[in-house]
Amino acid sequence: MDKNTLASLRTLGRPPQGVKNVMEAFLLLIYQPEVMRDWGNCMQKLKTPADVLIKVEQFDPQNCIEATAQKADGLIAGETEESIATKSLEAVIIYKWTRSMVDKVKSGGGLKA
Repeated sequence: MDKNTLASLRTLGRPPQGVKNVMEAFLLLIYQPEVMRDWGNCMQKLKTPADVLIKVEQFDPQNCIEATAQKADGLIAGETEESIATKSLEAVIIYKWTRSMVDKVKSGGGLKA
């Protein structure tokens, strides 16, 4: 994941629902407890890819609210790497990171709200 990945995703005017779900789940995790209401809100966060990457670096599954991880999990539950790859190769990178972090929060307990 790098600035180019995020910049490319930001250029999607009307992404497929699976890509929207992946991005909402991703941004929900790193900007918790803010809620990503819509694609426009996601695009606002992606305006500064350097800030997003700092949040990714600083993300600690042990300090993630468990309910937030569960909500993110629900957003991507119907997706796989393969299903996302048919929509956006850049989104696959985000999906893999998000799936991995959700699984770490679930296995490590996360924070109770």
